[in-house]
Amino acid sequence: MENTEVLRDWFQRSVVQVPLNTCIGPLPNSGASIVRWKSEAPDAQVLTARPLMSDYRIAVMMEPLDVRIWNDERPVWGGLIAAERFRICPPGVASQSIHMSGCDIVNLFLPVEFVEHLNDQRQTSAPLKLCSTSFISDQYVMDSIHQMLDAKVMAGSLYQQYCDALMVVLASYLLEHYSAHDATYNGGSLIGARLGKVLSYLEGNLTEEINISFLAAMCWQSRAHFSREFHRALGLPPHRYLLNLR
Repeated sequence: MENTEVLRDWFQRSVVQVPLNTCIGPLPNSGASIVRWKSEAPDAQVLTARPLMSDYRIAVMMEPLDVRIWNDERPVWGGLIAAERFRICPPGVASQSIHMSGCDIVNLFLPVEFVEHLNDQRQTSAPLKLCSTSFISDQYVMDSIHQMLDAKVMAGSLYQQYCDALMVVLASYLLEHYSAHDATYNGGSLIGARLGKVLSYLEGNLTEEINISFLAAMCWQSRAHFSREFHRALGLPPHRYLLNLR
């Protein structure tokens, strides 16, 4: 999400007409956002959570909710969800719901780029992706959510920085406990944190002989794929770029 107005527009386009009780973000470092909204009465109309290609969406039930939910017209839930349960919705997934009771819901939006950056910090052989889940009870996740909601009381004018730190902690925890290796991963584009890591390495090792296979492995890419993506991103092949740096 680019700014608060984009967040509010997404909710309005999802037919959520009630005021947003909390709307924080995008946070300065993670780019994540947190929104809380409530409705006292049932809502017979279909609410459509439009697909987000750039964010994971985490839906958190703060109070019990009687609801019917579909993902891309496939039924995934029908009945009561207990309080303090959460669900991870991957990028690109649209969902529809009908609320048979009032609701108190928190939505977290975690940018894909932010999650990929944390993956880079793990420095393992293959990246992880957060998995689609049903509604799960996890006290650690709920404690983190409550701390974010209390951020203005706990940290005053530094509430965004406070939430940012909590987002890093929470996303790291989710990657450890609610993720899987991306079986469809084919190397991807050389952008964002991945490209930044390669450029920092090159700038810090100007006098060293650079092994392209090593750079490719840093990004979980084949040598050929890395070379193509590097040229596409910077307009030069890796060796020529390094010569210009020197």
